[in-house]
Amino acid sequence: MKIEQFGVENIIFDLGGVILNIDIKTAIDNFIKMGISPNQKELNPISSVKLFMDYEVGAISSQDFKDEISKIAKTGVSNEDFINIWNAIILNYPAENIKILEEIKLKYRTFLMSNTNEMHHIHYSNILQTEYGYKSLDELFEKVYFSHISKMRKPEIRFFELLISENNLNPEKTLFIDDFIENIEAAKLLGIKTLHLSDGKELKDYF
Repeated sequence: MKIEQFGVENIIFDLGGVILNIDIKTAIDNFIKMGISPNQKELNPISSVKLFMDYEVGAISSQDFKDEISKIAKTGVSNEDFINIWNAIILNYPAENIKILEEIKLKYRTFLMSNTNEMHHIHYSNILQTEYGYKSLDELFEKVYFSHISKMRKPEIRFFELLISENNLNPEKTLFIDDFIENIEAAKLLGIKTLHLSDGKELKDYF
């Protein structure tokens, strides 16, 4: 199914796993190297537990986050090494994804909605500027929404409501693209059309 068949005017994109390639396994492996047991569920980088949720909604600073992780780790890690370990989850932006965003911005109102954090935000913004010359993701969308800045995260309904209301969007004319089913289900509750990017599918398969 191609995007045109959805009959929408607005498209909301997720970032990691949709536009930006990520490697969750490497992140988990890096925690293990720090001496953190894989059985410590609270340290799974994508789990919905308090430490990571607090960091994703900007409730704690990057330094506080690093300090809390260091308390649990069995080995000492320098500040620089920690940043490198944490950012290893981020790989690259496929060139075809950047081209898609550049082209569809001329046809649709496009938005970005990402669960993220300060350290990752800095890192993938630097990659974008180095590889494609864009100072930030703001240049590729009408408006961007980052969890650590908005102080809320998907799948919170109020996060979707914020984006819809601030931009006066008709949910029935809006498509949300994400790789996590819980976020897809939340968007559906507001009548937003959805595209679950799963089973190895990529943006280029739909655009």
